[in-house]
Amino acid sequence: MAKRKILIIDDDLFWHKLVKRLFGEEDYDVHTADSCKAGVRMAEQHKPDCILLDFHLGDGDAVDVCIALKKGEAKPKYPVIIVSSDPSAEITAYAECRADYFVLKGSHSMMELPSIVMKVLGHTGAVVSWEPGQ
Repeated sequence: MAKRKILIIDDDLFWHKLVKRLFGEEDYDVHTADSCKAGVRMAEQHKPDCILLDFHLGDGDAVDVCIALKKGEAKPKYPVIIVSSDPSAEITAYAECRADYFVLKGSHSMMELPSIVMKVLGHTGAVVSWEPGQ
């Protein structure tokens, strides 16, 4: 079975290392970007199975990335999990980004990320439809 591809879009290089370590030991190819612009370019280049997207970035925010990934569609072309240390970003993550999931950054969430990615991707690689309140 081919490795699944994950794209991390986050300006915190320490977070890149942690997530790469967490998923790199699994059956994933992990790609990273440190800005909105680089993230959109990497998504188009690598066509990831899932994107882990920080909400606040140096050159914009998750809304900017999701708009670029939507290209006229209701949802981004790739499953997006918003990962942020800002709890107030959750509503925007679902309402404006149409994110598949929101994760508040912290030590507990780090260990939950693999199962959250599997939930979003499903066991067959298909996106699991999930909306807040379901």
